[in-house]
Amino acid sequence: MLLSFFTLQVALAQENAFKSGKKDGVWNYYGSNKVLLARHFYKEGVRTGIWEFYTIDGNLWWTYNFNNSTATYLIANPADGFYSYQGSDGKWIKKDPDAKTIWLSSESQWNNFLVNNLKMHEESVPARVPGKVEIRVTVDENGNAIDYKLGNNVEADLDKEALRVAKLYAPEFIPAQKNGQNVKSVYTLKVSYKLADSR
Repeated sequence: MLLSFFTLQVALAQENAFKSGKKDGVWNYYGSNKVLLARHFYKEGVRTGIWEFYTIDGNLWWTYNFNNSTATYLIANPADGFYSYQGSDGKWIKKDPDAKTIWLSSESQWNNFLVNNLKMHEESVPARVPGKVEIRVTVDENGNAIDYKLGNNVEADLDKEALRVAKLYAPEFIPAQKNGQNVKSVYTLKVSYKLADSR
């Protein structure tokens, strides 16, 4: 058997620049076939402009405009990992707030990163049973990922590796909102494992 992660087999290339130790300018993310997966803009660490997210085929999927805080989807977005938000009394509420947390990524970016960063022995994957590890990311009021915890258990080694890679990805978010105020929330990232025949 051959261990494979999804069917996406592309490599990540990134153009990046820093100014005063902070992300600056245009950050482009490509697959190995040189198809653009995402384009992010920063000004000395501050997210700005219109971010673009593409499918693995290079089609524009959706954008987020930091000038007017608007997400625009050209293709239906299946990635809704919103889990809960924190109320003013500190309790976690598993209902939709006024505005859900938005993960600033595309599935192609995430899958691409997993393909190139997950390190796993075949024997760690339950025989022919696809596994999907859920990583619950706590997002603060500024959209920063401040904590990572397992949302389920698939297999000890797989769980540990999924957690490591989620942290390495350093996901970025737009925070959830309730009553016009940014609130802390939990967003679920999914890491899928699958065995495939080598035939």
